[in-house]
Amino acid sequence: MSENPDAALGGKSAVELRGLLANGQVSVSDVIAVHEDRIARFENQVEAWQVRDKAFVERQVMALESGPKHMRGPLFGMPVGIKDIFDTEDLPTAYGSEVYADNRPAADAACVARLREAGAVIMGKTVSTEFAYWKAGKTRNPLDLTRSPGGSSSGSAAAVACGMVPLAIGSQTAASTIRPAAYCGIVGFKPTRGLISLAGAKALANSLDTVGVFGRDVADAALIASVMIGDEAMMTLEAPCEPPSIALLKAPEWQSADDETLATVHAAAQRAREVASASVFEGTVPDAFAPLAQIQTRIMAFEASRELAHERRAHRDRLSLPLRELFEQGDNISAADYAEDMKMRETCLRELDVLFGDADVLLAPSTHSTAPLLENGTGNPDLCRAWTLLGLPSVTIPCGTGEDGLPLGLQIASRPRSDHYLLQIAYWFETLLDTSE
Repeated sequence: MSENPDAALGGKSAVELRGLLANGQVSVSDVIAVHEDRIARFENQVEAWQVRDKAFVERQVMALESGPKHMRGPLFGMPVGIKDIFDTEDLPTAYGSEVYADNRPAADAACVARLREAGAVIMGKTVSTEFAYWKAGKTRNPLDLTRSPGGSSSGSAAAVACGMVPLAIGSQTAASTIRPAAYCGIVGFKPTRGLISLAGAKALANSLDTVGVFGRDVADAALIASVMIGDEAMMTLEAPCEPPSIALLKAPEWQSADDETLATVHAAAQRAREVASASVFEGTVPDAFAPLAQIQTRIMAFEASRELAHERRAHRDRLSLPLRELFEQGDNISAADYAEDMKMRETCLRELDVLFGDADVLLAPSTHSTAPLLENGTGNPDLCRAWTLLGLPSVTIPCGTGEDGLPLGLQIASRPRSDHYLLQIAYWFETLLDTSE
């Protein structure tokens, strides 16, 4: 090991660590030791991890350091956290529920396997809410231990924000990547639905679930997403040649957002207009798109009541009240009503050009406010529901702070399968909003 790895590695992004590892300036052991130390110092307070096995981590390090150099992948030696809804063949996977406390999957989820193939070091399983729904886990927001880190990917967001790992994966059915990333002041990216395989992930709603990623900045998020998507070009981010055309389309859900939250988003758009000469259009969502958040809520309830059919039949008394209430909501939705909601989604997908107009990207708040107190739950997901329903790629980047000093997020979305372009726009915004210099 180097003489003082912490001095070289403290606060480094994943992209920076990748360069140091590739050049042989630090070893995998150095990188892991620094992050293990960070976990040891802060886990008792933050409680981001559901499962940790240091011997398992050490075996991975030994295998990577003894392996042939020509086999090193793009995440060689990179510490990564895995949300506890993704199967892992050598770590327990409980899906955030006591029902599966002793569950030992026979194989990795596909996305976990992709990370291992790329040389990532799996540091453990991060806390998830119960079956990625409402019941909060033990995790606290590292920026303020009295606040929620959001859900359902609470442990992954908190672990990255605390510096325990530079990268982590989560999921999103409503807002479970965007919301915790925003609350914890980091970058969260939800790709176009289906770009990353969900094989080996515990489903909540099969037409909505999407793998999401967390990083300290946009480049880090792009790095880990590119590996699981299989698009190496996505690792390279450059500002667009022309400033993007931006739309702020007020949806009904905006009405319950704090004034400071809305002001922050408008200020970001104004900066894009004044500093970079970006075209900015402000308006309201077309009428057909206004009820999408409500439609997403119904589709999620209908599908969840069927996806978790075994759990509700065999373990109903061990499930939380919010989850049982979700099942009841789903049971009260007829197949005909579900089909009608799905048709409305398909109609809106065909009319995306009406939604976007001439805009390249849409802007919105990531959350209604800064992180709520722990006792108030994981936060309101409504600002993300419509875009999740449509499968749009979306990303949140830090965008100022509220009166309490906690971070707010700027949510950016683009058309389906324009993920690389969206990340480049987010990278551009990240630079534009950087006031550190």
